[in-house]
Amino acid sequence: MANVIVIGAGLAGLASAVRLAKLGHQVTICEQDEHLGGVLGRVEADGFSWDAGAASTTLPAALRDLFRKSGRPIESLVQLDPVTEPRRHMFADGSVLDLPVSDRGAQEEAWTGLAGAAVAEQWTALVDKYGDTWQILRKTSLEPPLEDKLPIKTVRALKPWQSLEKVAQRELTDERARAVLRHFAAQGGSDPTLTPGYIGVWSYLERTFGRWTIAGGFGALADALAKRADERKITVRTSAEVAAISTAAGAVTGVRLADGTELPADVVVSDIDPRVLYESLIEDPVAKKVRKKIRSTHQAQAAYVVHLGLKEPVPELPFETVLHGTPTVVVRTGGTAPAGHQAWSVLVHGYPTDDVLDLLVARGLHVRESVVSRQTSPSWWAGVAWEGYKTARRRASNVSPVKGLYCVGAGAHPGSGVPATTLGAAIVADAIGKA
Repeated sequence: MANVIVIGAGLAGLASAVRLAKLGHQVTICEQDEHLGGVLGRVEADGFSWDAGAASTTLPAALRDLFRKSGRPIESLVQLDPVTEPRRHMFADGSVLDLPVSDRGAQEEAWTGLAGAAVAEQWTALVDKYGDTWQILRKTSLEPPLEDKLPIKTVRALKPWQSLEKVAQRELTDERARAVLRHFAAQGGSDPTLTPGYIGVWSYLERTFGRWTIAGGFGALADALAKRADERKITVRTSAEVAAISTAAGAVTGVRLADGTELPADVVVSDIDPRVLYESLIEDPVAKKVRKKIRSTHQAQAAYVVHLGLKEPVPELPFETVLHGTPTVVVRTGGTAPAGHQAWSVLVHGYPTDDVLDLLVARGLHVRESVVSRQTSPSWWAGVAWEGYKTARRRASNVSPVKGLYCVGAGAHPGSGVPATTLGAAIVADAIGKA
């Protein structure tokens, strides 16, 4: 049995903790904030409630596996519900596309209605091809640790040197279809010209596995994981900032908290910004090479998020609406509100120079006079921005060269987002193994 300390109680940290506890290890979570969950939390005010960060996910099997491998199935704590409404795309030319999430035929029909059969066939063929990409990524990158060197056959199949923008320009003749494909880079805070084309695989995952939300909002997922941590008898320390990781002979020996408390450890799992981890918390010479690698990365641009409480009547929108333009604006309607009201979350991807309400009005959503509550989400660590395909190897590896140190979360392999960070926690739990 190893004495494990998990630094940070975001989704990846909590997922790692409950998996390792189920494997028989003694686990302690050190979280600098007062609450668990990181960006999975809620924003509540004036009778409204909004998800602070994620509000839905694809690849629900990743969450189901997490709960099954840490105890009882996810349904014992929260209910995963499919998002049945199409995602709405509103374009600068005034056209609107309601694109079904999990239906190949319905997607093709929607594109045909907007842009004609040729564009619909282009989109469908492109998403179909991403099925092969998914199988390659799943076997080489998303389920196992990233290999030091991928087989040349795999590299040729992925074509990592081709950007998402290049794929959009080559495969799609309609600018609106290109904009929809680019959105898979924008929602991760990256530039499509610097994002590998294989990231478009998320279009295939959504169409194949659907998109899922949680009854009561994604904040309920943080509550469920906190309850699972309690069931697994994990020690949880909140308001416990880690100031340093202690090492000896290239291996971790414990952590020191900001208040001076020393906690011994055989294993440390970090769910914080890897730049902070390697620059500020660990000084061991073994980390010198990885420290240099991490320095070459830059933070992805987190969306600027404003939560609006609106008095009806307001425009009827589906679960998610993408307002294409500069900057791209996403409106989510899944919050909870008093009777006669709606709760919207507005995410701005890019550098906003205008007020959120001005952006909405300019895109045709006239809700200024309906606002009765306005709240802002705190900024969060959004992971590593794509700066070419080599970024994949510049992210923090799940297994550190420092013995007993592991990395999970948005800044580590395999990347940001609910599915990727959950899969990263599974990789680390498998690497550490049973007690």
